Amino acid sequence: LGNLGSCCHPAGSELSPTKDQVLTPALTWSPPQVFRHGDRAPLASYPTDPHKEAASTLWPRGLGQLAGEGVRQQLELGRFLRSRYEDFLSPEYRWEEVYIRSTDFDRTLESAQANLAGLFPEAAPGRSEATWRPIPVHTVPSLRTRSGLSPYQELLREATEAAEYQTALEGWTDFLTHLENFTGLSLVGEPLRRAWKVLDTLICQQAHGLPLPPWASPDVLQTLAQISALDIGAHVGPPGAAEEAQLYGGILLDAILADFSRVQHLGLPLKMVMYSARDSALLALQGALGLYDGHTPPYAACLGFEFRRRLGDPDDDAGDVTISLFYRNDSAGLPVTLSLPGCPEPANPAGDGPRCWAGSGGLRSGDSHPHPVLPAATVVPLLAGAGAVLAALSMGLGLLACRAGCLRAWGGGPV
Repeated sequence: LGNLGSCCHPAGSELSPTKDQVLTPALTWSPPQVFRHGDRAPLASYPTDPHKEAASTLWPRGLGQLAGEGVRQQLELGRFLRSRYEDFLSPEYRWEEVYIRSTDFDRTLESAQANLAGLFPEAAPGRSEATWRPIPVHTVPSLRTRSGLSPYQELLREATEAAEYQTALEGWTDFLTHLENFTGLSLVGEPLRRAWKVLDTLICQQAHGLPLPPWASPDVLQTLAQISALDIGAHVGPPGAAEEAQLYGGILLDAILADFSRVQHLGLPLKMVMYSARDSALLALQGALGLYDGHTPPYAACLGFEFRRRLGDPDDDAGDVTISLFYRNDSAGLPVTLSLPGCPEPANPAGDGPRCWAGSGGLRSGDSHPHPVLPAATVVPLLAGAGAVLAALSMGLGLLACRAGCLRAWGGGPV
């Protein structure tokens, strides 16, 4: 039996086996561990920001850059992975077992490196020059083209013109007008992303112990959070929104399932894939799975899949594999086990996948082939996170192809 792991399954808390599903602790492969970068500096300031003049002192590495707390969070996540998979991963990094991809942003690249420093001892800080070694993190340039996005733009237009959206927006007109006076920003009639950036700045400053201006009361922060949730919902789609899901996180979900299929089908030695991204990638994946609940993933949050194999006929791979989902959003508590809407727990990627994920862009309901295929020409990213989702797609398409020579060495042939 193989237990196919996720970063969101805590050490020492194995799922209890039933009489129909007996598990062993041996792991064989893990699909992408999708995690958000660590704590960072604010992305932007606003004209009346009382801390604007001290920004270079407060944030010496620059706006939007990973903070020291963010490095610590990722080190902790990496150590969590090491404790969970001590008997699964090799003691030291092996390129054929672990693949790491990051979106092309400093904070996500550095988060991946900090995570690996916690996961692999040879990359840990404080090692001597003779024993320290870097671990490669793969990325692609940010892609921001909007060509060919007409289906996405049409769905976004429909979402923002919906009666519920417009009613909520009209109800915040007075609030946004007052906020304009306080911040010096133009907000009424502008994309709600601007209001979200004000919230982001205030939350980052508060988290780092900076006093907020008198107008930034708890009620103001709560209203800004509601505005942010409306904006995210328009881009990700509400739970059960099949079309939005297919155009957003369904791309990443397809990549996850396709990579698992290839690794299993070709018998590759790859054990773990890690993906360091911004919150938009996690939000897109949550939307595709019908798990988006209106909350933004916190720093270093991790969404993972766990593929398990029942004991039985070793030739019946497709029927023996089941999938569970876990979400680690708080290092102080236990990860949460997630259930896919309308799916058995755990789900079977071959038998249940077409039915469970028909509307989420994972496996289509008409698919009869047991191995999911990633739609190579479908690229519809989140408006606020184009680089993140496109990089995720690039991961799914190129993860194994980029190692064609290794496949030949492993006897798998070209992908």
